[in-house]
Amino acid sequence: MSVEQNATLDEIIRDVLVSLVSAQTQANQAFVDSIKELANTEVVISYKKKVDGKDVDQTIKGNALAFGIVPSMFVIKSGIIELKTAITVSGNVAAKSSAIGDVRNKAAYLFKTQAIDARYQNTYAYKTEASSVIKITVVPVPPSADIASI
Repeated sequence: MSVEQNATLDEIIRDVLVSLVSAQTQANQAFVDSIKELANTEVVISYKKKVDGKDVDQTIKGNALAFGIVPSMFVIKSGIIELKTAITVSGNVAAKSSAIGDVRNKAAYLFKTQAIDARYQNTYAYKTEASSVIKITVVPVPPSADIASI
């Protein structure tokens, strides 16, 4: 979606959530790649051990995972996303004439949004204080214990 065009509220929310899922997917892939790399990393520990009063060279070999070296996984526990937008509300003519169709056609009002950036502010002499704020709280399903206790 281009910044210059209006977007519906559901498109904005969908794009934000898709971006979060994409980021989590990339983090998960990086975690899996790290495990593969650690599994293929050979660790050699050499030390001396006294046996019958003599120092004997000893060696332990294994991959990094066998020695307890593990990557940590990035997980989005929760977050609040705040979007500043200009919102335009208009009546939905299709809602009055269509009893069947997608959910958008059944809504009595349509909400169009426009991202507030420097270009938009300068073009329309728009003050950010007049913008609408959309807050989206993202939590895993089911929510973790710390989020559920709020």
